[in-house]
Amino acid sequence: MMIKKALIGKCKAEIIAKIKAIEQEMENLKISLGAETKSSAGDKYETSREMMNQEKGKLQSQMAVLNQQLETLSKINTSIKHQKVCLGSIVRTSAALYFISISYGKITIEKDQVFMISAITPLAQQMIDKMVGEEVVWNGKSILIEEIE
Repeated sequence: MMIKKALIGKCKAEIIAKIKAIEQEMENLKISLGAETKSSAGDKYETSREMMNQEKGKLQSQMAVLNQQLETLSKINTSIKHQKVCLGSIVRTSAALYFISISYGKITIEKDQVFMISAITPLAQQMIDKMVGEEVVWNGKSILIEEIE
């Protein structure tokens, strides 16, 4: 259970740092947009403004994804030991250690390398509702579920 809390804590901290960086970028963009003045080269002004608006849209999209990830992590109850694989499960398999939570990649906690994967990824979908001792086939290989937390 401690590894689950550590993973969630580390991820939340990293996501919050990314959100702050995006907020700063958006503020800088807002300042740049305000500083843009219409010159005699009107097309250049419009092109520059449009590029800034596209960048703003991209940043807003990234922000929405990060906020969704935070929300998903907040829903995970770290005190439950799961009998079947579901959202919030840490699954030790014959191949690797997985945390069914958000798509975040590989994180090292203590001595363990944990792959954080979303419940909607194909691999997680193969594991959902499986119990210790059951197998899933992934990329042509049989993977044994050894432990569920």
